Amino acid sequence: MIFPNVLAGEFLKLKRSKITWLTFVFYAFFGLMSWFIFWMLKNPDGARSMGLIGQKASFAMEGLSADWAGLFALFTEMGVAGGMIILSVAVIYVFGREYAEGTAKNMLSLPVPRSYFVIAKLLVATVWFALLTAFLLAECLIVGQLLSLGPLASELFAREAGNILIASLVVLALQPLVAFVTVASGGYLAPFGYTIATLLIGNLMVRTLWARWCPWSIVALLGGMSGPRETGVVIGSSIVIVVTCAVGIAATIAHQKLADNCQ
Repeated sequence: MIFPNVLAGEFLKLKRSKITWLTFVFYAFFGLMSWFIFWMLKNPDGARSMGLIGQKASFAMEGLSADWAGLFALFTEMGVAGGMIILSVAVIYVFGREYAEGTAKNMLSLPVPRSYFVIAKLLVATVWFALLTAFLLAECLIVGQLLSLGPLASELFAREAGNILIASLVVLALQPLVAFVTVASGGYLAPFGYTIATLLIGNLMVRTLWARWCPWSIVALLGGMSGPRETGVVIGSSIVIVVTCAVGIAATIAHQKLADNCQ
């Protein structure tokens, strides 16, 4: 019965945390931006007369169709790009606050297996991100109704919702390494730098044939950020993601087991 208590304690730490709600505000902003982009896509003459359509706006709308499929594609891209950042923020906060607030020494000195804290914190981040993903999907349906895109076919919804889910699972699988960098550095700065570096690496590799073997590029391929969705993704890509996740979890647990409780 120790682990359920540890897990409950980790959830209680978020009870009065403002950052939890701020992540939902950011996701609401994604929905607002998606509505704005699609409004311009459906009303190009009006948007152009208002000076809204420029080079950057045209690039954002490139390849999008003004229907449910296009809307889901846009939300998937935003969910991947935004999810990589927002989920990293959540993981960094969950693990890093112990060091920023000076409570790590208390946590590490408790007569509780240290692996319990690692698993519990990762589960908290998982539930957090699952709610954000559900919120994103609900936003997509609401925006589609506001844009009067017509009836949504159940087959299309099932397929596109599945694509968002798969992309979200890959984003989630990359976060244990963020947790490791957080506990290894004992703060917020290094994992934020790591997150930015991985985004840059993924963006650099996504246009190459090596993208299917780079964890941070695989998620971009699944999100359709480099062309047709899932282009270049192979079975080996799934193995890379699983191994990356396992290494991150193992490394984080190993670090906490060997850590001195006076940090």
